[in-house]
Amino acid sequence: MSGLAVKTLKSVRPPSLWSAGVPDPYISVIVTAHDRRKYLPEALRSLESQTLDKDKFEVIVVKNFEDPASDEIIRRNGWRNIVTDVRPLGGKISIGMEEARGGVITFLEDDDMYAPERLQVVERKFKEIRDLVYFHNDQMVTDEEGKALTSRPAKPLKVDLIVNERVKRIPCSLDYVLALAAADFNNSSIAIRKSLLKPDDLEALKALTTGVDLYFYARAFTGNGSLYLTPSALTIYRVHSNSLS
Repeated sequence: MSGLAVKTLKSVRPPSLWSAGVPDPYISVIVTAHDRRKYLPEALRSLESQTLDKDKFEVIVVKNFEDPASDEIIRRNGWRNIVTDVRPLGGKISIGMEEARGGVITFLEDDDMYAPERLQVVERKFKEIRDLVYFHNDQMVTDEEGKALTSRPAKPLKVDLIVNERVKRIPCSLDYVLALAAADFNNSSIAIRKSLLKPDDLEALKALTTGVDLYFYARAFTGNGSLYLTPSALTIYRVHSNSLS
């Protein structure tokens, strides 16, 4: 990571990370934050509440600040805590991916949260669908205080959808097109096979301030491998005054 100003705060990795047998798939969660401290502890606590066994995933937090509340949660779980002055979101994700040990990478932004079962669902689908390269779930949308918002458009995706090479070539309905159009929204709703991205992709990501979710989706849809889309709301997406989107 030459050329990047990066500091790793002291933390202890769980003993399971040093064991010889790493579960397949092993999941790396990359949490990103820039300047915003307010919601990050809630995002991190949603990772503490995951139903997936703790030895089946790691957490790498990449942010540009130190914060007692967040850093204590990271410390007590033995997660990685990386502080950097790299500003673009894509740059932070690239740092996290270079550190990640997992064959499956998923993302969590500081103002979002996971439903307790999210990582368990991600692990199960990457086990069941061996050529799966991209996973996307729907979201529950809340306001700044965490109250669910009900004024949302109707979901175009009604059932789970596997998009493979055969499906990509067949004529499709409007509902199908709309479902695909929504499948790139929100980094915190995406998981990818790490092998999807090549070194050139990591270089390209470093400059991206926005559109990282679209980049992952485009790479998956135009490449080989299957995509799995589900209408299950496994991510809590918070709308607030500082939301970029």
